[in-house]
Amino acid sequence: MSSSAFEDGEYLTCPFNPAHQVISNNFKHHILRCSQHHPDVKTIKCLFNGAHKIKPPNYYDHLCECPDNPAS
Repeated sequence: MSSSAFEDGEYLTCPFNPAHQVISNNFKHHILRCSQHHPDVKTIKCLFNGAHKIKPPNYYDHLCECPDNPAS
């Protein structure tokens, strides 16, 4: 199988570089690595899931819609 072929699974968009589409089970590792390469991009950590890094203008909406929010 080619290394460029997409794996089956859910893909998430990197908050540091929207061109990065990352399979969900690799997302935490990617976020840690990518955040070090993009220190200029400001993000806030989600209260309900530390793997969620949100840009400040979208933070409140994310908290309301976060799948890990026990109130939703």
